[in-house]
Amino acid sequence: MKGMLFTALLELIEAEFGSDVLDDVLDDVKPASGGIYTSVGTYDHTELVAMLVSLSKQTNVSLTNLTKTFGMYHFAEFTAAYPYLFEGLNSSFELLEKIDWFIHAEVRKLYPGATPPKFECTRLSSTSIELIYKSPRCLGDVAEGLIYGCASHYGEKILVRRERLGDMTGSTERFLLTLLGK
Repeated sequence: MKGMLFTALLELIEAEFGSDVLDDVLDDVKPASGGIYTSVGTYDHTELVAMLVSLSKQTNVSLTNLTKTFGMYHFAEFTAAYPYLFEGLNSSFELLEKIDWFIHAEVRKLYPGATPPKFECTRLSSTSIELIYKSPRCLGDVAEGLIYGCASHYGEKILVRRERLGDMTGSTERFLLTLLGK
């Protein structure tokens, strides 16, 4: 997993919970990287998960809520860092329909070796789409947070319904999104 996700998580922890909590999380997890990440480095995704689990224990905030919040935060950070990727896209559905073949292709150019999750998108109507998320890292909560972050970016309100598919590990999930308005 690329370091940009790790640096975003560390920034979120420090901004929302303070440097003492960040230090406590790193002390608790003792990541193999030493807690030092570069945006272009590659790290084991289990370090990120371990930091989220530790943060949940230390703050008494549910892991699901923290993970979704992280996804939302990362979306805002990504759009701020790479605004040109979002030019000409006027809605969350327009962006999500292009996530695999455009956004993730650009991510792989920016971060060689990146292996973003796979998203299969099907437009069901003008107000609903289906996203199939596939990743061996099983980070559907992050994906859901990114979806909410995307909707927020475009000033939209959406309803997200989610279900696990296949072997039920979370490596494949279905998201049904319904646009409720702006």
